[in-house]
Amino acid sequence: MDSLRHELTRFIQQPAAQQDPPALYRRLLAEAPVLDLGRVHVVSGYEEIVTVLMHPGTAVDPTAVGLPRAGATALSRVVDRMLPMRDGADHTRLKRLATTAFSARRLEQMRERIESTVERMLEPLLAAGSFDVVADLSVPLPVAVSCAILDIPDTEQERVTGWARLVARSLLDDFDGTEGAARIAELDAEFEEFRSYVEELCAARAARPGDDLISRLAVARGEGRLDDRDLLAFVVMLLANGLETLTSGLSFAVWQLLHTPGLAERLRERPADAAAVFDEAQRLGSPVRASARALTREVEVAGTVIPTGRVVLLLYAAANRDPRRFADPDRFDPDRAELRHLAFGHGPHHCLGAPLSLMAGAAVLRGLAAAGEHRALSTPLTTRTAPWSTQFVFGGLRELPLHCPPRPVLTEVGQA
Repeated sequence: MDSLRHELTRFIQQPAAQQDPPALYRRLLAEAPVLDLGRVHVVSGYEEIVTVLMHPGTAVDPTAVGLPRAGATALSRVVDRMLPMRDGADHTRLKRLATTAFSARRLEQMRERIESTVERMLEPLLAAGSFDVVADLSVPLPVAVSCAILDIPDTEQERVTGWARLVARSLLDDFDGTEGAARIAELDAEFEEFRSYVEELCAARAARPGDDLISRLAVARGEGRLDDRDLLAFVVMLLANGLETLTSGLSFAVWQLLHTPGLAERLRERPADAAAVFDEAQRLGSPVRASARALTREVEVAGTVIPTGRVVLLLYAAANRDPRRFADPDRFDPDRAELRHLAFGHGPHHCLGAPLSLMAGAAVLRGLAAAGEHRALSTPLTTRTAPWSTQFVFGGLRELPLHCPPRPVLTEVGQA
């Protein structure tokens, strides 16, 4: 067990430059789906993670057990007020404000806008003959989708993308050392521009409300159901939503499209299968490898009692390959029956934007598969040379060059 603890600790502190370490996941699931690392318990089994997520003593706020919040920037304080970082009745109140915007009827109305956004982005990339899936598609697409559904003009997308990347940097940057204070000041100055933009946007929507989510939130503030800080955090979250998760998930889905024989042809023949293909890629690729919860009450998981005050690290990437839940779990199989995975979370904190991600991801796969009929889609990367993320929380590829030159036109023998 000590060797397993050592291997897991090394992976957490220095993630290997690869998509995921399936051998480590197999060991955890077989030997210790709940593993005590001292102050932290690592939970890797599917049912074990569900047990923790559904336990009433589980909190996303570390201060609930006396631990400090991470982050020293003005932006990190806004992030702390975002919906995914709230618990209990506070979380329920905020989620209720957004739920109507993500109803089945509203999502269906958004489908055409998302698909047209994807088509508009893919067209010039394919025409260029080659592009980087990550930098040219997976990074700007989540922001483009957010802008489309929030009625943000196309002309604003480049600025909003820059600010969304600022949110990601503020979460992942290390501010220790002599340069920490300077980096904090730099990020705070950049965020001040973002804050001003969001406040002006909310004021404009409050003056002339539309049928978009920002207008609904601005009206809720005017009615006293939302304060200024919560409104700012909500809109910043909406604009930055999916930059790491959809970015990572999309790059892995395209990787599967390029490396799975017959998959592009299948999607050309049955484009409706694209959603299942993208969803299976999320299970296998796990864009969010892990998240943490604090325990305000003890919880018994698979015979192990985890005491009050402990932090639980939920290793979703391992749970999504749990053989007790998924048959032949390391195999990419869009036709598998066990579709309920943990790539989008579970329970109260299940991702509200999951259906939008599925729509966008499926639209990209359909678009690329259709292009593959007239273009030769390929990448020079192999499993050995692919630059997988070395960041622990978010997986995915750091780059994915895609070559897509037109296929040569074949002529019959004897034709000029």
